[in-house]
Amino acid sequence: TNKGYIKRVALSIYRSQRRGGKGRAAMATRDEDFVSQIFVADTHRPVLFFTTGGMVYMLKVYKLPIATPQARGKPMVNLLPLKSGESIATMMPLPEDEATWDEMHVMFATSRGDVRRNPLRDFTNVKSNEKIAMKLENIKGEEPAELIDVKTCSGGQDVLLAVTSGKCIRFPITDVREFASRNSTGVRGIRCSTGDRVVSMSILDPQESDKD
Repeated sequence: TNKGYIKRVALSIYRSQRRGGKGRAAMATRDEDFVSQIFVADTHRPVLFFTTGGMVYMLKVYKLPIATPQARGKPMVNLLPLKSGESIATMMPLPEDEATWDEMHVMFATSRGDVRRNPLRDFTNVKSNEKIAMKLENIKGEEPAELIDVKTCSGGQDVLLAVTSGKCIRFPITDVREFASRNSTGVRGIRCSTGDRVVSMSILDPQESDKD
């Protein structure tokens, strides 16, 4: 959830419903919390957890707390040794087909508008203890930078960054050179105005426009 609660539920609990059905409970939330990410994975799939401070942890799905659809789950601070003031920015299950890992990249985005592209293989051997994922550049007198999102990508796809003022920018992932180091700040993806910050990143597949 947005406030850092997590759980896993057996997929067999859910069944398809006809249009107009009322659905069923998926997760209990409170204090204006909401579900922010959901994915389907087998129990041995590694999942990467990236923190707002630029660190990364790895847990396999079977180590996540199993619960009923009505349960709220457990806070991530009970599962990972997060620092004070640090929270999980995003989680990313590794692709199921390991044969594709050498062909894929990981795109990072920070609140200040910096982006970075690394080979996915750089993050497939993260141990239970923390590992640096991205160095964050803090400027005196400005709000500290945070890691906003991390997503897998491959050749031919585009990056879309959106900021709080409602503006966005789209560019090919190849516009961001491949970095060999995890301890770097990356390059500028979007220039943020004073008081503005990046709030989301999406990876888009290219769409061919009509040539008529």
